[in-house]
Amino acid sequence: MAAIRETWNSRTAFVLAAIGSAIGLGNIWRFPYITYENGGGAFLVAYFVCLFLAGIPLLMLEFSIGHKFQQAAPGSFRKITPRLEWFGWFAAGVGFIIVTYYAIIMGWSMNYTYEAATLGWEQEEGVYADTRYAIAETDLEDMAVLAEVPDSLVGRSFVSPVTAEPCVVCADPAGDMTGYGTILVAFGGHLYGFNTVDDANAFMGSPGDFFFNEFLGVTSSPWDMGDFKWPLFIGFSLAWIWIVASVWKGTRTVSKVVYFTVLVPWALLVVFVIRGISLSGAGQGLSFYLTPVWSNLMSGKLWLAAISQVFFSLSVGFAIMIAYGSFLPKKTNIAANAMIVGIADAVTAFFGGMAVFSALGHHAESLGVPVSHVVSSGPGLAFVAYPHIITQLPAARLFGVLFFLMLLTLAVDSAFSLLEAVTASVKDKWNTSHGKANLIVGGLSFLLGIPMLTGMGIHILDIADHFMNSFGLTLVVLGEVLIIGWGTGAEEQRQYINRNSGLQIGIWWNVCIRWLIPMGIIWMIFSEIRERAVPYGSFGLRSQEFLFGWLIIILLPIVGDLLASAKGRGEGL
Repeated sequence: MAAIRETWNSRTAFVLAAIGSAIGLGNIWRFPYITYENGGGAFLVAYFVCLFLAGIPLLMLEFSIGHKFQQAAPGSFRKITPRLEWFGWFAAGVGFIIVTYYAIIMGWSMNYTYEAATLGWEQEEGVYADTRYAIAETDLEDMAVLAEVPDSLVGRSFVSPVTAEPCVVCADPAGDMTGYGTILVAFGGHLYGFNTVDDANAFMGSPGDFFFNEFLGVTSSPWDMGDFKWPLFIGFSLAWIWIVASVWKGTRTVSKVVYFTVLVPWALLVVFVIRGISLSGAGQGLSFYLTPVWSNLMSGKLWLAAISQVFFSLSVGFAIMIAYGSFLPKKTNIAANAMIVGIADAVTAFFGGMAVFSALGHHAESLGVPVSHVVSSGPGLAFVAYPHIITQLPAARLFGVLFFLMLLTLAVDSAFSLLEAVTASVKDKWNTSHGKANLIVGGLSFLLGIPMLTGMGIHILDIADHFMNSFGLTLVVLGEVLIIGWGTGAEEQRQYINRNSGLQIGIWWNVCIRWLIPMGIIWMIFSEIRERAVPYGSFGLRSQEFLFGWLIIILLPIVGDLLASAKGRGEGL
């Protein structure tokens, strides 16, 4: 006798859960730094094109796969043909790797809630302050930044107090900075010179210095472990307790949690956008964010970043939406649900970018440098840029706690949806209880995340994030559109969607699934491989890290095949 599959309490609960999965750290943490890394406005154009030509059609596809077969990803692809079960496990495996490092970011946010309450990232003086490195004496106030270099200092040699390397004072620090620009900072009656904003930030005891050097204790490479950070372990553990508790009883628990974890972040985001755009210099940051450099749209790297961000943010490509779709009742509205989720996610990401880039513009004005040089892009952007604005707000501690509470509530929906995608797969295969599946999958992910609580953690996170999104998600999506679009038939799937939707979709959906998405992904993957001859990311990706990233990609389908070959107890359900 077939077991009765659990369903969502209501359509609102499903839509909020799907929106919650889509709207996460990807909107506030990842979207701004990917936008920053890819030049601002041009990335926005590519992002919205990919949203409507790939993201929303794929949401419809994944909802319909889960709804049609009433199984998570492995079970759904097994019902298409038993030979494809491994592919469903591959998709779930990508989500498993992502939730492993996603919980790390939640742990950071958990700890930063405390740091915000105490303004722990504020330091009275930079860790490198030393008069032996001073260029000249001055009567300027401490931490005053000289945007215009005095003629009397141009050409003077100095030694950087951060890098200990010899440098020369240049006349135009706020220009295009393609060569060596110089930032002069007054401290303790002396002027100090720096070649980069990051060096100046480190000297000034900035949130960037605190985040990388004290909070994370970042080492020079992913092969140098450094110190184990016990405070991070506490935040990481609390994050996992919250994640597992949110899905303990499946859709019954999720349906209650999402009303808080989706609606509260939206309210907080409105507060931060209003405050951010009211700051001096915000216009400079928003101009960088909203003004496209059209020539950048010719870069395959930019388009791959845009489409992988759409996949990451919408939670397509790692089995979540297939699992969520499998819990839909028989009578539903697949196409309209996908449109609502996709547009809600994009609007949230857009306003999240406004909040962060207005803060970057304000910080750029205070340093007298272009927005494009105000801070390094990368996973730490939200933990570096936003504390700058928080520190300068009235009731800074309150706004700081609210900001990181917003990150936490955004993050937990995506985290527990990632966990649910894997646990639903385990439950379908072996007919285990929901609680047991949660503990097995969550416990394994917890153990794998522990190395990222050391000084090498952000290096591992950076590599995993890049490879899972640039290759893992895109390969899964490529497989989905080839299997459905060219195997079982795009037209058959479109008709199924229309039979289960009030909003009818046209032949354009077939074109997207059969042609535009696969051709775009293949072109962008080849472009990415070609362009990765240069170092990657904030820390530089050397050959051994490149091989480590590909090793993860190669192992996932192998593990998926082993799981597919294992004997299950729930395959007939």
